[in-house]
Amino acid sequence: MIPDEIISEIRSRADIVAVIGQHVQLRKAGRSWKGLCPFHGEKTPSFNVIPDKSFFHCFGCQKNGDVFTFIMELEGKSFIEAAEQLGQRFGIEIPRVEENPEVRRAHGERRSMLEINKLATQFFREVLADPKRGEAGRAYLEKRGVGAEITDKFQLGYAPPDWHGLVDFLKTKRADLEIAAKLGLVAKQPKAGGYYDRFRDRLVCPVVVPGGDVVAFSARVIGKPPPAADGSEPPKYINSPESAIYKKGKHLFGLYQAREGMQQTGRAVLVEGNFDVITLHQAGFNQVVAPLGTALTLDQVQMLKRLAGAIVLLYDGDKAGYKATMHALQTCVEADVEVLVASRPGHARSGGAGPLSGGVDPDSMVAGGGAEQLRDAIKNAQGGIEFFCFEVWGKARTNADAKTRALEEVGKLVGKIENPIKRDLVIDTFAKALDTDVALVRNAVARASGQGHRGPAQGAPQRHPNAPSSSSFASSENTPEREKTPGPPPIEEVELLSLLADHPHLLATPEADNAFWLLTDTRLRDMYSAARDGRSLLAQTSTAVQNLPSPTIKALLSGRYVEAKDPSALLAQMTRDLGHRKRMTQRRELEKLMVEAQRRGDRDMARKLALAAEAVRKGDFELVDQLMAEIASNRKQAE
Repeated sequence: MIPDEIISEIRSRADIVAVIGQHVQLRKAGRSWKGLCPFHGEKTPSFNVIPDKSFFHCFGCQKNGDVFTFIMELEGKSFIEAAEQLGQRFGIEIPRVEENPEVRRAHGERRSMLEINKLATQFFREVLADPKRGEAGRAYLEKRGVGAEITDKFQLGYAPPDWHGLVDFLKTKRADLEIAAKLGLVAKQPKAGGYYDRFRDRLVCPVVVPGGDVVAFSARVIGKPPPAADGSEPPKYINSPESAIYKKGKHLFGLYQAREGMQQTGRAVLVEGNFDVITLHQAGFNQVVAPLGTALTLDQVQMLKRLAGAIVLLYDGDKAGYKATMHALQTCVEADVEVLVASRPGHARSGGAGPLSGGVDPDSMVAGGGAEQLRDAIKNAQGGIEFFCFEVWGKARTNADAKTRALEEVGKLVGKIENPIKRDLVIDTFAKALDTDVALVRNAVARASGQGHRGPAQGAPQRHPNAPSSSSFASSENTPEREKTPGPPPIEEVELLSLLADHPHLLATPEADNAFWLLTDTRLRDMYSAARDGRSLLAQTSTAVQNLPSPTIKALLSGRYVEAKDPSALLAQMTRDLGHRKRMTQRRELEKLMVEAQRRGDRDMARKLALAAEAVRKGDFELVDQLMAEIASNRKQAE
């Protein structure tokens, strides 16, 4: 057993926020940190890390424990393995542990697999660095523009063309070759006996998981090997088979190297191949990852969702890339994560923009000097639903049969959306894009979900009676959203002003500044502006009888938030709720206007609308108002 004092030392020195932050995107929430639980597929953060107590707890699935528990549960390690991993990370020496035979057998093979992969990584890296044996590997990396820093970052190596290099190396290290065969590193010689190397004359890319263990390899051919016995060409990549430590549908190539970039940018960029990942990291795109020889899985998306707020699809521009994009898009929608599609370089983000065009792949773009184009494509990535919308609309313009197929595709996609409000918004968007009755789209979704016919009224979105109209952009082109026919202000906005009236010091906070751009009632905006100039909100309310309904005035004067324990947190929550409401309203109107611009072939208008859509996505409502005012002015002049 590990001595209690060593366990206590690890627990006290291990930074639980840093350890969990390798796997979960955490945000500060008072004295704790919050994020999406890595143990179940939740959509609203309920996973809490309390550093003061070195403890985590999920209010959704009830998982809880300390830093040891987290490593054991997430990585499937024993307590001793978790302690060894943490001890190594935080510089604490663990005394040799004597395990009983049963425990040793249970964990021995897994430990041996990780150790053999570590040795194999060492071998391949040493060969790559060798002046003679690694010359071909280094030449290939130089040709692809991969420098020493990225080579080290990805622990790249080279498998020499001889048949027994790795086998002989593992023998000198007294490694179990039977386990090496299970890992796909070597294979048995059926006639001569013994083993031979599976990776020969290949650039070897280790698959590293958070925590630093190598669980698999992906090896790319770099020379011109002879054809197989049946005359077929050898595969471009040879990947490790699944094992006790590796499940390809649960891992992503480059995740270990991209975590920091994802957390900095808030985005994960998905590409198709390993070398796309490597060369894009070389070009400064440090948030890029790729699936491992399989279509994107729900497990992989959930993993990315915990680390980044959005996923950008940057697949190749050929037919296979388009198919992969559509599959990945549906998988991301099912996981309820924001998904974007990189638009064609040089094209506006209007309808018809798709994955990289002309068969171009990201790696080739960078090699051809197109890094800035690619950076713009990622920065201006189109909303996934918007992309899908224009794709199916483009296919369905011709005839009824094409529209039928498009509706079937829409049904499959929308049927994966669990949130009823979001589902209804998307249904409405597709109905406008396809120029068809919303009931037809709703029924297509119902059929795809196995629910049979559903009438147009079922599942219709419910709007608060005081909520603003969603036609602010389209129906009042020369009037900003806030200048509407007077009536009762939205109750959510009244509540926010009530909070500010009871706690005027909050007016000086950035959160209150953000809230201003979310107010749609011009009277409340005027009151807010006057308060920022030094006039009391309560004093203004007492003189506003003629401008505001009596119930609104009573609410503002109620003092209901005077005793609030955490008014700052309340303001933050109210601002988030208003932001969500405004984004939904503006997105619907922008989607409608973009469809109209697409049909008119108005590229300039589509470009401006795309900028407004990006501002909505980022929550920059001041910029949205400016852009929409400019768009309304241009449309008025054109008329």
